Amino acid sequence: MKNLELVTSENKYNLLSGRLSLLLNKFLSQQFKKKGLSLTREQWSVLAVLWKNDGCAQQVIADDTNRDKPSVTRLIDNLVKEGYVLRKNDENDRRLNLIFLTEKGKNIEKEVMEVVDDTINKATKDLTNDQIVAVRVAFQIVYDNIKVFVK
Repeated sequence: MKNLELVTSENKYNLLSGRLSLLLNKFLSQQFKKKGLSLTREQWSVLAVLWKNDGCAQQVIADDTNRDKPSVTRLIDNLVKEGYVLRKNDENDRRLNLIFLTEKGKNIEKEVMEVVDDTINKATKDLTNDQIVAVRVAFQIVYDNIKVFVK
């Protein structure tokens, strides 16, 4: 293992710039494809919100996935075309679209989450539980530090 004590600005930037995130997303996409799932990581993130909160507003999905509304609209459009979700007007506020899972969207959860869990297990196989907790805590602190500046 390389000497991890050298914590330069460049090393911090490389850690936080998304290289790991990009590679993990690519790996997850490959695993979806390998299992015959025609989902992108971005579409999965929308479905994951709905599996926990079916029938929520598009703004909730945007907030929970840290995406802007136009990006979420495109993702939902594609999920509607694929038959995973449908839009319904909110009965109390017709300006709001609520997003609901279809049976197809509900039925794919177990298979998709098995792929996600397997991918994460492969990515973290040489880490102890304490190391995973330390990484999670560290990244949560960084997230909280940045979140106050991002509107």
